[in-house]
Amino acid sequence: MSSGQPLTDADREPWLALIRKTGTEKVPVVMACSALKRHYRDILRGKNGTEKAPRTYFVYIKGSREVLLDRMQKRQGHFFKVDMLDSQFEALESPEGEEGVVTVPLEDSTQAQVEKAKDELVKIVA
Repeated sequence: MSSGQPLTDADREPWLALIRKTGTEKVPVVMACSALKRHYRDILRGKNGTEKAPRTYFVYIKGSREVLLDRMQKRQGHFFKVDMLDSQFEALESPEGEEGVVTVPLEDSTQAQVEKAKDELVKIVA
């Protein structure tokens, strides 16, 4: 990605498997990654059935391309370049409606996002 090329599924799969494995060894754990496709989220969930997997929940920070573009243009020195944004939206398979997913608006303040995520996670974990 630092070279301006999006990662392929083959690039991501070992990394996602390592995240899942780490989650089973260090419980509880909070991990962050894009998990743009359902296939990626299923790897983290251990849906292939052959690997042990932690209880897995996702916080989907949903935002428009315009808001993301504005924020990206304001930051400096980050490896993720603005011209890669469209490829991320093309790859995105919204997790809304999937089990264990909480959606928070990108437009909210960070504090509001955290509060909403916590409130919604408590409801589905309980």
